[in-house]
Amino acid sequence: MLSRVAENIFWMSRYMERTNFQLKVFHTRYIAYQDGASVESWENFCEENQIEIDNDDYSFGNLISKALFDINNDLSIASNIFRARENARSAQDHINKDVWQCLNDFHHQMKDPFLFNQSRYGDPISVFDVLVKQSMVYYGVIDNYVARDEGYCFLELGKYIERILNSVNLIRKQWILYGEDLLDNDYSNWRYFLSSVSGYDFYLRNNLGTMEKERIFYQMIYEPLFPNSITYSLNELDKFAKQLNSGEQGESDETVGFFIGKCIANVQFTRHPRTREEKMLFLARIESDIYEISNIFNHQFFGLVV
Repeated sequence: MLSRVAENIFWMSRYMERTNFQLKVFHTRYIAYQDGASVESWENFCEENQIEIDNDDYSFGNLISKALFDINNDLSIASNIFRARENARSAQDHINKDVWQCLNDFHHQMKDPFLFNQSRYGDPISVFDVLVKQSMVYYGVIDNYVARDEGYCFLELGKYIERILNSVNLIRKQWILYGEDLLDNDYSNWRYFLSSVSGYDFYLRNNLGTMEKERIFYQMIYEPLFPNSITYSLNELDKFAKQLNSGEQGESDETVGFFIGKCIANVQFTRHPRTREEKMLFLARIESDIYEISNIFNHQFFGLVV
Protein backbone atom coordinates (compact mmCIF):
# COMPACT_ATOMS: atom_id res chain seq x y z
CA MET A 1 0.00 0.00 0.00
CA LEU A 2 1.26 3.48 -0.86
CA SER A 3 2.35 5.49 2.17
CA ARG A 4 0.04 8.35 1.14
CA VAL A 5 -2.99 6.03 1.09
CA ALA A 6 -2.02 4.46 4.41
CA GLU A 7 -1.70 7.90 5.97
CA ASN A 8 -5.15 8.94 4.68
CA ILE A 9 -6.76 5.81 6.14
CA PHE A 10 -4.89 6.22 9.43
CA TRP A 11 -6.02 9.83 9.87
CA MET A 12 -9.57 9.15 8.72
CA SER A 13 -9.79 6.67 11.56
CA ARG A 14 -8.26 9.07 14.08
CA TYR A 15 -10.71 11.84 13.20
CA MET A 16 -13.67 9.47 13.51
CA GLU A 17 -12.49 8.17 16.87
CA ARG A 18 -12.08 11.77 18.02
CA THR A 19 -15.61 12.51 16.83
CA ASN A 20 -17.07 9.55 18.68
CA PHE A 21 -15.22 10.50 21.86
CA GLN A 22 -16.33 14.13 21.74
CA LEU A 23 -19.95 13.22 21.05
CA LYS A 24 -20.06 11.00 24.14
CA VAL A 25 -18.42 13.64 26.35
CA PHE A 26 -20.68 16.47 25.10
CA HIS A 27 -23.77 14.27 25.42
CA THR A 28 -22.90 13.24 28.97
CA ARG A 29 -22.13 16.83 29.94
CA TYR A 30 -25.53 17.93 28.70
CA ILE A 31 -27.26 15.20 30.74
CA ALA A 32 -25.25 16.22 33.82
CA TYR A 33 -26.21 19.84 33.24
CA GLN A 34 -29.88 18.90 32.96
CA ASP A 35 -29.64 16.84 36.16
CA GLY A 36 -28.19 19.79 38.04
CA ALA A 37 -24.87 18.07 38.72
CA SER A 38 -21.73 20.03 39.48
CA VAL A 39 -19.76 20.42 36.25
CA GLU A 40 -16.75 22.45 35.15
CA SER A 41 -17.32 26.09 34.34
CA TRP A 42 -18.58 27.07 30.92
CA GLU A 43 -15.53 29.30 30.55
CA ASN A 44 -13.26 26.25 30.88
CA PHE A 45 -15.46 24.34 28.45
CA CYS A 46 -15.12 27.13 25.88
CA GLU A 47 -11.38 27.43 26.36
CA GLU A 48 -10.81 23.69 26.05
CA ASN A 49 -12.93 23.44 22.88
CA GLN A 50 -11.80 26.77 21.36
CA ILE A 51 -15.33 28.17 21.34
CA GLU A 52 -15.59 31.91 20.75
CA ILE A 53 -18.57 33.44 22.54
CA ASP A 54 -20.44 36.47 21.24
CA ASN A 55 -22.11 38.91 23.63
CA ASP A 56 -21.31 36.75 26.68
CA ASP A 57 -23.93 34.22 25.59
CA TYR A 58 -23.03 31.18 27.68
CA SER A 59 -26.37 29.46 27.14
CA PHE A 60 -25.96 25.73 26.61
CA GLY A 61 -27.67 25.91 23.23
CA ASN A 62 -25.13 28.43 21.96
CA LEU A 63 -22.16 26.50 23.36
CA ILE A 64 -23.18 23.09 22.11
CA SER A 65 -24.21 24.33 18.66
CA LYS A 66 -20.75 25.86 18.26
CA ALA A 67 -19.01 22.75 19.61
CA LEU A 68 -20.94 20.59 17.15
CA PHE A 69 -21.43 22.64 13.99
CA ASP A 70 -18.87 25.47 13.80
CA ILE A 71 -16.77 24.44 10.79
CA ASN A 72 -14.35 27.30 11.51
CA ASN A 73 -13.47 25.72 14.86
CA ASP A 74 -10.74 23.09 14.35
CA LEU A 75 -11.98 21.15 17.39
CA SER A 76 -15.68 20.96 16.45
CA ILE A 77 -17.46 17.80 15.40
CA ALA A 78 -18.14 19.31 11.97
CA SER A 79 -14.41 19.95 11.43
CA ASN A 80 -13.48 16.42 12.45
CA ILE A 81 -16.07 14.93 10.11
CA PHE A 82 -14.91 17.19 7.27
CA ARG A 83 -11.28 16.07 7.74
CA ALA A 84 -12.26 12.41 8.01
CA ARG A 85 -14.24 12.71 4.78
CA GLU A 86 -11.40 14.48 2.97
CA ASN A 87 -8.97 11.74 3.98
CA ALA A 88 -11.50 9.13 2.84
CA ARG A 89 -11.90 10.95 -0.46
CA SER A 90 -8.14 10.83 -1.05
CA ALA A 91 -8.14 7.07 -0.41
CA GLN A 92 -11.52 6.37 -1.99
CA ASP A 93 -10.19 3.67 -4.33
CA HIS A 94 -8.79 1.77 -1.34
CA ILE A 95 -11.67 1.85 1.14
CA ASN A 96 -15.02 0.10 1.24
CA LYS A 97 -17.74 2.02 -0.61
CA ASP A 98 -20.03 1.68 2.42
CA VAL A 99 -17.44 3.50 4.53
CA TRP A 100 -17.35 6.37 2.05
CA GLN A 101 -21.15 6.52 1.95
CA CYS A 102 -21.33 6.60 5.74
CA LEU A 103 -18.83 9.46 6.00
CA ASN A 104 -20.52 11.36 3.20
CA ASP A 105 -23.89 11.04 4.93
CA PHE A 106 -22.32 12.20 8.21
CA HIS A 107 -20.80 15.24 6.50
CA HIS A 108 -24.15 16.28 5.03
CA GLN A 109 -25.87 15.81 8.40
CA MET A 110 -23.44 18.31 9.89
CA LYS A 111 -24.64 20.85 7.30
CA ASP A 112 -28.34 20.25 8.07
CA PRO A 113 -29.87 23.57 9.29
CA PHE A 114 -32.61 21.68 11.13
CA LEU A 115 -30.09 19.90 13.35
CA PHE A 116 -28.23 23.16 14.01
CA ASN A 117 -31.43 24.95 15.00
CA GLN A 118 -32.44 22.05 17.23
CA SER A 119 -29.11 22.19 19.05
CA ARG A 120 -29.22 25.98 19.35
CA TYR A 121 -32.88 26.64 20.13
CA GLY A 122 -34.65 23.31 20.55
CA ASP A 123 -33.85 19.89 21.99
CA PRO A 124 -30.09 19.05 21.88
CA ILE A 125 -30.79 15.47 22.98
CA SER A 126 -32.51 14.72 19.67
CA VAL A 127 -29.44 16.06 17.85
CA PHE A 128 -27.09 13.93 19.92
CA ASP A 129 -29.27 10.89 19.18
CA VAL A 130 -28.93 11.46 15.43
CA LEU A 131 -25.17 12.06 15.50
CA VAL A 132 -24.35 9.24 17.92
CA LYS A 133 -26.37 6.81 15.79
CA GLN A 134 -24.48 7.91 12.68
CA SER A 135 -21.20 7.31 14.52
CA MET A 136 -22.44 3.85 15.48
CA VAL A 137 -23.29 3.16 11.84
CA TYR A 138 -19.71 4.02 10.88
CA TYR A 139 -18.24 1.60 13.42
CA GLY A 140 -20.75 -1.06 12.41
CA VAL A 141 -19.69 -0.73 8.77
CA ILE A 142 -16.01 -0.97 9.74
CA ASP A 143 -16.59 -4.07 11.87
CA ASN A 144 -18.82 -5.93 9.43
CA TYR A 145 -17.82 -4.96 5.90
CA VAL A 146 -14.16 -3.91 5.77
CA ALA A 147 -11.66 -6.57 4.63
CA ARG A 148 -9.05 -7.51 7.23
CA ASP A 149 -6.13 -6.43 5.07
CA GLU A 150 -3.34 -3.88 5.42
CA GLY A 151 -5.76 -0.97 5.24
CA TYR A 152 -7.77 -2.38 8.15
CA CYS A 153 -4.61 -2.51 10.26
CA PHE A 154 -4.02 1.20 9.66
CA LEU A 155 -7.68 1.89 10.53
CA GLU A 156 -7.33 0.13 13.87
CA LEU A 157 -3.93 1.59 14.67
CA GLY A 158 -5.26 5.11 14.11
CA LYS A 159 -8.33 4.39 16.21
CA TYR A 160 -6.45 3.08 19.22
CA ILE A 161 -3.72 5.72 19.21
CA GLU A 162 -6.44 8.38 19.24
CA ARG A 163 -8.44 6.52 21.89
CA ILE A 164 -5.49 6.33 24.28
CA LEU A 165 -4.69 10.03 23.93
CA ASN A 166 -8.34 10.97 24.48
CA SER A 167 -8.64 8.66 27.49
CA VAL A 168 -5.46 9.97 29.10
CA ASN A 169 -6.68 13.54 28.73
CA LEU A 170 -10.12 12.71 30.16
CA ILE A 171 -8.71 10.78 33.13
CA ARG A 172 -6.24 13.56 33.91
CA LYS A 173 -8.94 16.20 33.77
CA GLN A 174 -11.24 14.16 36.03
CA TRP A 175 -8.59 13.68 38.70
CA ILE A 176 -7.57 17.32 38.60
CA LEU A 177 -11.17 18.44 39.10
CA TYR A 178 -12.51 15.73 41.42
CA GLY A 179 -9.60 13.56 42.53
CA GLU A 180 -9.86 14.68 46.14
CA ASP A 181 -13.62 14.19 46.37
CA LEU A 182 -14.99 11.70 48.88
CA LEU A 183 -17.18 9.41 46.86
CA ASP A 184 -19.26 8.48 49.87
CA ASN A 185 -20.91 11.87 49.58
CA ASP A 186 -21.23 12.45 45.85
CA TYR A 187 -21.26 9.77 43.19
CA SER A 188 -22.60 11.90 40.37
CA ASN A 189 -19.37 13.28 38.87
CA TRP A 190 -17.84 9.82 38.75
CA ARG A 191 -20.97 8.24 37.34
CA TYR A 192 -21.02 10.80 34.52
CA PHE A 193 -17.31 10.27 33.96
CA LEU A 194 -17.82 6.52 33.49
CA SER A 195 -20.89 7.10 31.32
CA SER A 196 -18.86 9.32 28.97
CA VAL A 197 -16.65 6.31 28.14
CA SER A 198 -19.51 3.76 28.15
CA GLY A 199 -18.05 2.25 31.32
CA TYR A 200 -20.70 2.77 33.99
CA ASP A 201 -22.55 -0.53 33.51
CA PHE A 202 -19.28 -2.45 33.24
CA TYR A 203 -18.10 -0.90 36.51
CA LEU A 204 -21.29 -1.78 38.39
CA ARG A 205 -21.19 -5.38 37.20
CA ASN A 206 -17.62 -5.85 38.37
CA ASN A 207 -17.65 -3.86 41.61
CA LEU A 208 -20.97 -4.73 43.21
CA GLY A 209 -22.15 -1.14 42.92
CA THR A 210 -19.42 0.26 45.18
CA MET A 211 -18.20 3.57 43.75
CA GLU A 212 -14.52 4.09 44.57
CA LYS A 213 -12.17 6.29 42.60
CA GLU A 214 -9.23 3.85 42.81
CA ARG A 215 -11.37 1.12 41.28
CA ILE A 216 -12.44 3.55 38.58
CA PHE A 217 -8.78 4.36 37.90
CA TYR A 218 -8.01 0.63 37.71
CA GLN A 219 -10.78 0.08 35.16
CA MET A 220 -9.66 2.99 33.00
CA ILE A 221 -5.99 1.96 33.02
CA TYR A 222 -5.58 -1.76 33.65
CA GLU A 223 -8.83 -3.60 32.85
CA PRO A 224 -8.04 -5.80 29.79
CA LEU A 225 -11.71 -6.55 29.06
CA PHE A 226 -12.88 -2.93 28.99
CA PRO A 227 -12.59 -1.53 25.42
CA ASN A 228 -11.85 2.02 26.58
CA SER A 229 -9.07 1.12 29.00
CA ILE A 230 -5.46 2.02 28.27
CA THR A 231 -4.38 -1.63 28.57
CA TYR A 232 -7.01 -2.86 26.10
CA SER A 233 -6.05 -0.21 23.54
CA LEU A 234 -2.32 -0.91 23.93
CA ASN A 235 -2.92 -4.63 23.40
CA GLU A 236 -4.86 -3.86 20.22
CA LEU A 237 -2.07 -1.56 19.02
CA ASP A 238 0.42 -4.34 19.61
CA LYS A 239 -1.74 -6.87 17.74
CA PHE A 240 -2.20 -4.78 14.61
CA ALA A 241 1.42 -3.58 14.56
CA LYS A 242 2.50 -7.24 14.58
CA GLN A 243 0.12 -7.96 11.70
CA LEU A 244 1.76 -5.23 9.65
CA ASN A 245 5.13 -6.72 10.52
CA SER A 246 4.15 -10.32 9.78
CA GLY A 247 5.12 -10.26 6.11
CA GLU A 248 1.58 -11.10 5.08
CA GLN A 249 0.31 -7.55 5.37
CA GLY A 250 3.36 -5.66 4.14
CA GLU A 251 6.67 -4.36 5.42
CA SER A 252 7.18 -2.54 8.67
CA ASP A 253 9.93 -1.76 11.12
CA GLU A 254 10.43 -3.55 14.40
CA THR A 255 11.01 -0.30 16.24
CA VAL A 256 7.25 0.27 16.16
CA GLY A 257 6.63 -2.96 18.04
CA PHE A 258 9.51 -2.20 20.38
CA PHE A 259 8.05 1.13 21.51
CA ILE A 260 4.55 -0.31 21.86
CA GLY A 261 6.01 -3.09 24.01
CA LYS A 262 7.89 -0.51 26.04
CA CYS A 263 4.66 1.41 26.70
CA ILE A 264 2.84 -1.80 27.68
CA ALA A 265 5.65 -2.67 30.11
CA ASN A 266 5.58 0.83 31.61
CA VAL A 267 1.86 0.44 32.30
CA GLN A 268 1.92 -3.14 33.57
CA PHE A 269 5.05 -3.07 35.70
CA THR A 270 5.03 0.42 37.18
CA ARG A 271 3.89 0.58 40.80
CA HIS A 272 0.24 1.55 40.98
CA PRO A 273 0.15 5.35 41.45
CA ARG A 274 -1.63 6.33 44.66
CA THR A 275 -1.52 10.09 45.00
CA ARG A 276 -2.91 12.55 42.48
CA GLU A 277 0.64 13.76 41.71
CA GLU A 278 1.78 10.20 41.00
CA LYS A 279 -1.21 9.67 38.73
CA MET A 280 -0.42 12.84 36.77
CA LEU A 281 3.18 11.69 36.20
CA PHE A 282 2.00 8.21 35.25
CA LEU A 283 -0.48 9.57 32.70
CA ALA A 284 2.11 11.99 31.32
CA ARG A 285 4.49 9.07 30.72
CA ILE A 286 1.81 7.13 28.83
CA GLU A 287 0.97 10.19 26.76
CA SER A 288 4.65 10.77 25.94
CA ASP A 289 5.05 7.12 24.88
CA ILE A 290 2.03 7.31 22.57
CA TYR A 291 3.29 10.49 20.92
CA GLU A 292 6.61 8.73 20.40
CA ILE A 293 4.83 5.76 18.81
CA SER A 294 2.82 8.12 16.61
CA ASN A 295 6.00 9.87 15.47
CA ILE A 296 7.57 6.53 14.58
CA PHE A 297 4.48 5.68 12.55
CA ASN A 298 4.79 8.97 10.71
CA HIS A 299 8.41 8.24 9.86
CA GLN A 300 8.33 4.51 9.15
CA PHE A 301 4.98 4.13 7.39
CA PHE A 302 4.21 7.56 5.96
CA GLY A 303 7.70 8.84 5.18
CA LEU A 304 7.29 12.00 7.26
CA VAL A 305 10.25 13.64 8.98
CA VAL A 306 9.66 13.93 12.75
